[in-house]
Amino acid sequence: MLIDLSYELSKDIPVYPGSPLEEFIPITRINKGDPSNTTVIHHYLHNGSHMDAPFHFDLDGKGIDGVPIDNCMFKHPLVVECPKGKSELITKGDLLACGDALNEADILLFNTGYAAYRSDPAKYCDDFPALSYEAAEFIRNGLSKVKAVAIDTLSIESATQGPFQGFPVHRMLLHHSTSQKRPLVVYEDVCVLLISGQKIIHLWAFPLRLKGLDGSPVTMVAEVEA
Repeated sequence: MLIDLSYELSKDIPVYPGSPLEEFIPITRINKGDPSNTTVIHHYLHNGSHMDAPFHFDLDGKGIDGVPIDNCMFKHPLVVECPKGKSELITKGDLLACGDALNEADILLFNTGYAAYRSDPAKYCDDFPALSYEAAEFIRNGLSKVKAVAIDTLSIESATQGPFQGFPVHRMLLHHSTSQKRPLVVYEDVCVLLISGQKIIHLWAFPLRLKGLDGSPVTMVAEVEA
């Protein structure tokens, strides 16, 4: 059975504080006498379910088109069950609680439970849970099979701490210099809750090949046992 973990894009989706809103501009419409319906979108690459490429926080990092396709396909997904409230951080201890499965995982999906609040943008956007620097460093340097991380909030990094600290979590995960240029990508604003407690067989999340850019919308799909 396939489960879509990504959210649809619309004009009223919750966005990271200060980010531009989505715009959908009709160009032609059949009900106005045109032969077809066509639309232009103005899309901020870090709105909605998306991938952060290394270039997002690394001038010498790969753009989204340079991310190896293997970094978008996962044979050993692991959901990290880590219920968190407002402003709470995912710790190294939350990771270690996963036991031996942690050492085989090629993507870590953090289920903080915050997906339940996405229909309430005021709460969902306000100081959401995020990953601690200690946990990010452990993933980068201690879990060599991990190719990606995914979270059910607007960002892997605290919106109240990250901007004032130079975004250390993003830099630890994405920067090519932190671990012998091992590629690692970040997925944000995905609904991990949908696969909580299920046996995941495979997971895919492919970006658009936007030349040299810092991110892309994705559709993340998990195959689970029926």
